[in-house]
Amino acid sequence: MRWNCSPPPTAISSDSKAMACRSSANAPSPERRDRALSQSLGIGFALVAALTTASSHALLKSGEDQAAVRALCGATWAGAAAIPLMFTGLPTPAMLPWLGGAVVLHSVYSLVLTRSYTLNDFSVAFPIARGTAPLIATVGSALLFSEIPGSGEIAGVAAICAGILSLSAGGRIGTAGLVAALAAGTLTAAYTIVDAGGMRASEGVLPFLCWFFFATGIALVIQFRASAGPAAAKRMRNNLRPGLAAGSLAIVSFGSTLVALRYAPVAVVSALRETCILVSIVIAWIAMKERITPHSLTAAILIAAGALLLLLSHLPPST
Repeated sequence: MRWNCSPPPTAISSDSKAMACRSSANAPSPERRDRALSQSLGIGFALVAALTTASSHALLKSGEDQAAVRALCGATWAGAAAIPLMFTGLPTPAMLPWLGGAVVLHSVYSLVLTRSYTLNDFSVAFPIARGTAPLIATVGSALLFSEIPGSGEIAGVAAICAGILSLSAGGRIGTAGLVAALAAGTLTAAYTIVDAGGMRASEGVLPFLCWFFFATGIALVIQFRASAGPAAAKRMRNNLRPGLAAGSLAIVSFGSTLVALRYAPVAVVSALRETCILVSIVIAWIAMKERITPHSLTAAILIAAGALLLLLSHLPPST
């Protein structure tokens, strides 16, 4: 006699339906999964920006005449963007206000940051300028784009900013220098938000990207010509190599930032980009054999912990 230990067909059917319903309820929706994948793409570009920004800043500072090097960066940007612009066409009406705002903010930022460095030691002014930017960008993007950060994002941004700002501890800074450094940080947050708006209003990645580099590049060259006068061409020729190198690398670093802002939240991109300071510490330790002080090690740990929190808060959902 054969014993049939299988449950009745009706039981199998109802159990299967129940399991299917539970799996369906737990599985992420296609929209949520696509959004998470897009944000992961944006975060990947933000990390590329962090890795390349440190080298770009180093090249910018390597020139004997930093104003001329910055102008050469602008010339490199405009030249590189000119050819693809022949295929992308004119800026759309939706993109124009963002583009105009970006060009103005980046030009003013360049002047304010240079002024901040003349009033303070670079090691004091730079962390204040860069450490305050993600905090302001987080508030601004919440108000303008309704990007309300979660607890993991808030903790990550706060840790990164605390690590960066701690690098200026113990340094001397006057009132005028502090105002200039904070103004540079505010302008960094402002142009980051405006850049995000432009990239999201653009019909594809390339239109705003190319127009930004072209228009901002020309503005930087004009700005330098107006301040340097007839000696501008000679000063640029004397700094040709570091200027072209810094400009080319800046296309990669800032281009990656712009692409990241199209897909990922502003607060996350702004904070991750500033981890370039962590990259600078590591480069100084490995390549230049500089000694890591307890102060800089603490800052590096805070920045790395903040970056890790941001990455963990944006892991794509499992399927």
